[in-house]
Amino acid sequence: MSSHAFRAALRSTARFAPQRNLLASTSSSVAPRQTLFSLRQTARSYASHAPHTTPAVHHSESDAIWVIGSLLVFGPLIYKLTAPPPKKKAGESDHHHQKKEEAVEEAVEEKEEETTAAAAVPAATKHEKDYYPYILIGAGTASFAAMEAIREKDPSAAILIIGNEDIGPYMRPPLSKEMWFNKEEETTKNLSFKDWQGKERNIVLHGKETIQSIDQEALEKIESAESGVKLLTGATVEDLNVAEQSLTLNNGKVLKYGKVLLATGGIPKTLPVLQGAGEGKVTTFRSVEDFKKLHSLVKSADKKIVIVGGGFLGSELAVAVSHYGKEKNVKVTQIFPEDGNMGLVFPRYLSKWTTSQVEQEGVTVKPNSRVASTKAVGEQVELTLENGEKVLADHVVVAVGIEANVELAKKAGLELDEHRGGVVVNAELQARRNVYCAGDMTSFHDVTLGRRRVEHYDNAILGGRVAGQNMASDKLHKVYKHQSMFWSDLGPHIGYEAVGILDSKLSTVSIWTKKPTVAAADAAATEEAPAKEEAADKKDEGKRERATATPLPAEAVKVEDKEKYNKGLVLYLKDKKIVGLLMWNNFGKVEDARKILGQVYDTEKVEALVKPFGIHEE
Repeated sequence: MSSHAFRAALRSTARFAPQRNLLASTSSSVAPRQTLFSLRQTARSYASHAPHTTPAVHHSESDAIWVIGSLLVFGPLIYKLTAPPPKKKAGESDHHHQKKEEAVEEAVEEKEEETTAAAAVPAATKHEKDYYPYILIGAGTASFAAMEAIREKDPSAAILIIGNEDIGPYMRPPLSKEMWFNKEEETTKNLSFKDWQGKERNIVLHGKETIQSIDQEALEKIESAESGVKLLTGATVEDLNVAEQSLTLNNGKVLKYGKVLLATGGIPKTLPVLQGAGEGKVTTFRSVEDFKKLHSLVKSADKKIVIVGGGFLGSELAVAVSHYGKEKNVKVTQIFPEDGNMGLVFPRYLSKWTTSQVEQEGVTVKPNSRVASTKAVGEQVELTLENGEKVLADHVVVAVGIEANVELAKKAGLELDEHRGGVVVNAELQARRNVYCAGDMTSFHDVTLGRRRVEHYDNAILGGRVAGQNMASDKLHKVYKHQSMFWSDLGPHIGYEAVGILDSKLSTVSIWTKKPTVAAADAAATEEAPAKEEAADKKDEGKRERATATPLPAEAVKVEDKEKYNKGLVLYLKDKKIVGLLMWNNFGKVEDARKILGQVYDTEKVEALVKPFGIHEE
C-alpha cells in the first residue's frame, strides 16, 4: 500500500468512524424505545376500558368469610403501603427520588417519541410571500452542514440558501490538493477527482436532501415557501435588518426570515504591489473558477507560475502545480518573507526542512523575499524583489491568507472582533436573537482555548451543524465545543494532521522517532532556539536514539544533511499548557490529541503523555 493510500485510509476512519458509531447507536436504540412506547399504549388501552364481565353475586352468609380472607391476604400489603418509610442508612440513595426521576425521564422520552412521530408526518404550512423560516447566507460548507442539521430536526422546514456563485456547496480543500494529482481531462469539467485510495469523488457536496437551484427570476414567482431546500445562485445580500428580520438582495428584492445564518466565509487578501502586473495576470485562489483558470493555464507547455505566499495554501499549491505540470516543463517559483515554508506555523528547524522537501518536488523556493514592484513585459509579468532580483512569470497566484467577510454583518450592526476579525458570537454560535454565524467569519468562544477564529474545513462542517441544530431548537441549545482538525500533504514525505493553535511564536516540544543530525557546536551557539523546552546538552543528545522530554535544540539541525523527520509529534505550549498538537506523518490520532489539549505540560510525565501516539513504536 502506498503512503498516500495509508494516510487516506486512516483519515477516512478517523473522520467517519464517530459518525458510524453514532448512527449505529441511534438505530439500535430506536426499536426498544418504540417497543416500550407500544407497551405503554397497550397497557393504558386496557386500563381505560371497563370490564365486560358481570360481577358475581355473593350470599350474605359468605360475606364474613370473604372479609376475613381479604384481611388476611391484603392486610399486610395495606400496612406496607401505608407505613412510614424506614430511616435510610448512611450513604443509602433515595430510592423514591430515583423512581420519581425515572418516571420523569420516561415521560420526557414518551413526549419525545410523540413529537418525533408527529414530525415524521409534517403538516403543510402556508407562508406569506417572500418569507422563509430559515435563510442561510453563503452557499459554502457551513451552510450545507447547517441545512442538513435543520432538516433533521425540522423535516418540514423551508430553507433558502443564497450564494454568489453558480454552483452549489462544495469542498475547497481538493482545489489545492487532490484535483492536481489526476491526469484525466474530465477532472476540470466534472469537478471530480480520485482520492488517495483511488475512489472517484466530486467536490460538490451531496447529502440526503435534494437542493433545487433557482435564479432570481424563479424566486420572484414563488408565492409561498414550501418544505424543502432551494439554492438561489448568483446573488448577494446587500443589507440585513436584524430588528425587522429582513434582508435585501442585490436586485433590491426584500425577503423576510424567521432565523438567519451568516456563513459568508472569507475574502482572499491581495498585495497592492502586484496591481500593476497587467489585467488577468495576477489572481487569488479560492473558488472553482480560480481553479479552472489556473488548471487551464498549466495544461500549456513551458509556462512559468509564481506563487506568492508560504503558508498552507501557497505551499500546497506550489507542490501540486509543480507535480501536475512536470511533464509539460511548467516551472513554479514560490516567494515568501519567512525563513521557510509554513514559517508562521512550524518551529523554525521544521520549516527549513520542509522547504528542502518542497524544493525536491521541483519548486524554486525564495524564502526571506518580498516583491518590491511589478510590471507587464509583453505577455508576461516581471516581479522585482527587494534584493533586486527579477523573476518572470506567465501568471502570478497570490496566496497570503484570507480576511473574514464581515461587510454585511458590519452593516447590520453586529459586534465584530477587532483583533481576530469575524463576527463575535457566543458558545452557541449566536450573534443576536435569531441570527447565527458559522465558518471562517465567526469569532467564537472556545471553552478550552478561549476566543478564536478558525479557517479550516472541519470547523465549517461541525460549526455549521451546531448552528443549524440551534436554529431549529426553540429551547435546548447546543454549545460548540468541537476542536477542529486540519491536514495537509506536501509531497511524498510530508503529511500531517493537527488540532488546536499552531503558531511558530509559541514554545514547542518535539518528539521524533529518529533524532536529526547535530550541527557543529559553533553553529548551534550562534542561533537562538525558539523554545526553552527544546534546549538540551549536545553531548547527551548525540547518544540518544530517540527523543525524550528535552529534545534537540531546534537550530542545531543541519538542513543540508537531509535527515528525514519520519514520524513525530510537536506540542505547542502557552503558559505551560498544551494548546496545539502537530502530528507529523502520524495519522488517525486526532481524538487522542483532542484529549490532551488544555493540559499542563509536565516533563516528568511526557512519556505517558505521548504514548497513545505511538512515536516510539517500531
